[in-house]
Amino acid sequence: MAMPVKKDSLTVTGLTKQFMRIADSGPECGVRVYHSLKFIPDVLSLKPGTLDDTSWLRSGYFICMRNALDWVPVPNDVETFERQP
Repeated sequence: MAMPVKKDSLTVTGLTKQFMRIADSGPECGVRVYHSLKFIPDVLSLKPGTLDDTSWLRSGYFICMRNALDWVPVPNDVETFERQP
């Protein structure tokens, strides 16, 4: 799950660490909270499952459904895409 947010509207508290994925660099533990979008520099892709309060989250659409597992529940009122739009 990903949620686009304006970079200047996001406040992150607590210890964070910046990293870049480099092949064959060895394992490193961590959870991605957000990542930068190279093609939209003022927007971040937030992983909303990392928020303190997730009770208000609702999916707007599901993408890459051609690869979805059969057991993934998709609400009837949510738009789906076979590929990334």
